[in-house]
Amino acid sequence: MKTKKIVLLTILVVLVSIVGVQGAFPNGIKERMKQRLPGIVQMKLDGIVGENAQGFLEFVTGNKINADVVEAENKDRQAVYSAISAQQGVDVETVGKRRAIQIFSQALKGEYLKNEQGTWYKK
Repeated sequence: MKTKKIVLLTILVVLVSIVGVQGAFPNGIKERMKQRLPGIVQMKLDGIVGENAQGFLEFVTGNKINADVVEAENKDRQAVYSAISAQQGVDVETVGKRRAIQIFSQALKGEYLKNEQGTWYKK
């Protein structure tokens, strides 16, 4: 239970820092992401999803439970990355990769991460 709380708080802090960048993101993204967060945390703890090197959620196995949640999260992340891209004058892929580095560094032991070569590993 302690691990779940730590994961939840870590992700929330990261989420707020991303979405809070000058409030330039489309309305509703922050709230939608906050609402999805507990489910995403649980899917990570269960080993269903992990984070890839492009800054998006991805299914680790063929178990695609809650695929709609993962799809919605990735769509909102794409919108956030696009807004940051426009602000910073860099391409969206660079923003996603930078975000992935942050996510990887803050991931908890046991979370699945997918490196740039496409290999899953547990932190």
